[in-house]
Amino acid sequence: MAKLLLAILQFLSEKLRALIIITAVLLVGAWLQHEWQALEQAQQNTAHQQQVKVLLQARHQELVKAQQQAEKLSQQLLAAFEQQKKQLYHLQTQLQQLHTSRQALWDENWFARKNPMSETSQQLREYDLQIAAFTTQLRLSQQAYNLWQNKVNQSADVAKNRQLQQQLQQSQQVLNQLTSAISESESVVRTSMVNRLRTAVMQVLPSAILLLLAVIFVPIFFKLFQYFVVAPIVSKLPAITILPIDSTQTQDITIASSSSPEGHISAHSLRLILPPEQELLLHPDYLQSFSKLAQKSTQWFLNASIPLSSWAAGLVTLVRLQSSQTETVQLASMRNPLEELVIIDLPAGATLVCKPRCLAGVIKQRGEDVHISRHWRLFNLHSWLTLQLRYLVFHGPCQLIIKGNHGVILEHAGQARLIQQNATLGFSTDVAYSNYRCETFISYYLGKDNLFNDQFSGQTGVYFYEQAPHDDRKAALVGKVVGGFWDAVRKVFGI
Repeated sequence: MAKLLLAILQFLSEKLRALIIITAVLLVGAWLQHEWQALEQAQQNTAHQQQVKVLLQARHQELVKAQQQAEKLSQQLLAAFEQQKKQLYHLQTQLQQLHTSRQALWDENWFARKNPMSETSQQLREYDLQIAAFTTQLRLSQQAYNLWQNKVNQSADVAKNRQLQQQLQQSQQVLNQLTSAISESESVVRTSMVNRLRTAVMQVLPSAILLLLAVIFVPIFFKLFQYFVVAPIVSKLPAITILPIDSTQTQDITIASSSSPEGHISAHSLRLILPPEQELLLHPDYLQSFSKLAQKSTQWFLNASIPLSSWAAGLVTLVRLQSSQTETVQLASMRNPLEELVIIDLPAGATLVCKPRCLAGVIKQRGEDVHISRHWRLFNLHSWLTLQLRYLVFHGPCQLIIKGNHGVILEHAGQARLIQQNATLGFSTDVAYSNYRCETFISYYLGKDNLFNDQFSGQTGVYFYEQAPHDDRKAALVGKVVGGFWDAVRKVFGI
């Protein structure tokens, strides 16, 4: 009953989460649709208002031209009217001055004005004559002014000019209102979230397209350059022999854990007989069982002279196993069921190039370190073009416990043979080692083959490789980048 209720609650919770997600998606979609419609409406309004503004501006310019023509035609009439107006004003001013002067003379000479023969009376009569003359002129000027005023008021050009001026004012008001409306619409367009997002996308879109093209074509050009320029040069370079063949060295490298001298020499589990004078250094993941009487301790590094290489190969915190009597130890991979193990015996004087990453452990004499020499090839073009600058050589007497995915294959040197580069685990130092370009560009471009295959040849010596190297092509992009960089570093240092 509890399981049923739990299942029902889990079902309801999943459906509720789905409902919430669907609702959120619909809300976001509705908001985006509303914003998009508002943006389109604002853009349409702006475009329509711009068109109307263009028409109104054209009409306004036409009114300006018409008003200028009408004003030019009525300018003469208005100028004559203004001249008549000024003349009337001048006469009124003179008449007012005469009245003022006569009144002042009248008021100042109250006695002399009564004598008709006096000079004052004579001046008063002159003022009266002048006032009468100016009054007549003023009356005539007023009549002329009224006639000009009626002529101006009844003039079609003047009326048209005034009408055009009113239309110009109204047109200017409409243009100002339309400009304000356009500014508001443009403000809506500028502040729209959708428009800002679209503008931002359009700004970075050219750069994004260029980066996309670079991401697409740069690797293609780089691989074409590597395959058709670098790889043929590497394939023609002479092979590398880590240590020259010494006629006094007759020790052969043998397989201690298998009766087969070559071919598939590994097994999922090994039974190791450890004499009292020897000790075992082993990765903890490969120690399956051992006697209670055996002494177990920790070896921090495979070899203290190469701590970084030991760390990079995972050969740290190893198990040191010793016993005062012959010990039987069972070895097997405890984490990867596809890995197989093999024990390669290096007698005294024998040397073997081995990548530490394929080591699960070492069997050596007590109190002696694992003798590992480092051989750099910094002045060799082959090493720089393949980025394999250092080789680690193991010296006997010791036994190397080699691990390989799906098994380890050992072959004796002879005619040149090609092996996938990521499968190679090691080879004896008297083998001629080189690289050869893979067969087809398509397989290299698609990542099915490495650019180079390892090529081994020689009259003596052995080389060995794992049967099915790990395939990391399904890893994430970041994992591929980081893993590829780390693999390149390990290749440079022969790890």
